Amino acid sequence: MKIYFLGPFGTNSDLAARHIFKATQYNFIPLRSIEDIFEKVALSHTYYGVIPFENSYQGVINSSLNGLIDYDLKITKELNFKIIHSFCSKNVAIKNVTKIASHPQVFGQCNDWLKRNYPNAEKVVCTSTAEAAEMAKHDSSIFCIANDYAKDLFDLNMHETNIQDSDNNVTRFLVIGKMIENKGKDNKTSIMINLSDKPGSLLSILKPFAENDINMTRIETRPSRNNDFQHTFFIDFEGYYEDDKVAGLISTLEQMSKELRIIGSYEILY
Repeated sequence: MKIYFLGPFGTNSDLAARHIFKATQYNFIPLRSIEDIFEKVALSHTYYGVIPFENSYQGVINSSLNGLIDYDLKITKELNFKIIHSFCSKNVAIKNVTKIASHPQVFGQCNDWLKRNYPNAEKVVCTSTAEAAEMAKHDSSIFCIANDYAKDLFDLNMHETNIQDSDNNVTRFLVIGKMIENKGKDNKTSIMINLSDKPGSLLSILKPFAENDINMTRIETRPSRNNDFQHTFFIDFEGYYEDDKVAGLISTLEQMSKELRIIGSYEILY
């Protein structure tokens, strides 16, 4: 079984994938883009992809959302993964910090720490924290901000950890596959629904959630990619799609919509 993730090796996506798929028989394969992951997973029932979908700092990742629209794939699992950033280098001790490498989002997430400790250091922008760790491995003048897995993978020394500005820095990772899987302990369902662009459209689809006592956890809208006069709503809510209440809700929403697609009904992992 192949597990595709946003590479290279040592990224937070790599770490999340190994947290979700713990057995040793899996073949973990890094890819260069989220779009590449969707393309690969669409080829086989034995392929899965792990994609970053939403961050507590940056919000929804558009390329992941677009992939769920464009491909007939299903969300099979969700992991809310706490992101911990560490300050590392090849050096045994901290000395003469003039260059710090990392991903631009990570610089933003560690902004307060950087201002307090190294306000004059040059920020070397990388495509991933794993690339930053690899640079630090080959150049002792470069320090990096990366995760502990990358630190071990590239044989670096950790000087400080938990340097992110917020302890609630969480990324929601999704597993995508070809089919909806069995019900788990805690479950969530995601749907995509197209409605005519007219007054009251949003209110009309919110009421059935209250009437069925179902907790909506997220809603997002954007213009339909296929029709100028429709809006596409992406909605996450608690429950499994075969539960009586959830099945009733979906049936009601189908009658009100131009199109409704179940993107996934899946277990939430912790």
